[in-house]
Amino acid sequence: SEGKYIGYGWIEKSDVKKWINKVLAKNGSNNKVVLFGVSMGGATAMMTSGEKLPKQVKAVVEDCGYTSVKDEIEHEAQDLYHMPTFPRFPMVEIVSGINKAKVGYFFQDGSSVNQLKKNTRPILFIHGAKDTFVPTKMVYQNYKATKSPKELWIVPKAQHAKSYQTAPKQYEQHVARFLNKYVKN
Repeated sequence: SEGKYIGYGWIEKSDVKKWINKVLAKNGSNNKVVLFGVSMGGATAMMTSGEKLPKQVKAVVEDCGYTSVKDEIEHEAQDLYHMPTFPRFPMVEIVSGINKAKVGYFFQDGSSVNQLKKNTRPILFIHGAKDTFVPTKMVYQNYKATKSPKELWIVPKAQHAKSYQTAPKQYEQHVARFLNKYVKN
């Protein structure tokens, strides 16, 4: 986005919509678009999926994206900094308020889950079974949220953003099968 702040996918979803429109304007409206992202990019793809998008956007592939900005920040405060509930609770809320003033949204607004509830496109969820940075449990909440056609692949032994590195052949096969099923038609 080249903005002053990292929006954890929430503000970047608007950029993705602009990029989609720019690609279609340059390459023609007969193109097919697939949203793909890993980690924050995965969350961005999911957050974008709930927006009004051109019909050329055919599917979404997300790898290890989180449920919401707030959930991920709270998890990191606890996991990385071993911050107990107090002062974690008021501190995250205060920082969320500062974020609202400076960036334009509260952390709880940046929700993949809420955007996935509006998603109508097929989506492939990929997550490492050993992910502790974005806990694997988050993918199940994301998966449950969308009512569109969906697939889930948990990659055994994969840590955060290491699913492709852990199982490259299987990764390519899962993605290819998914795209052949939903995009080639």
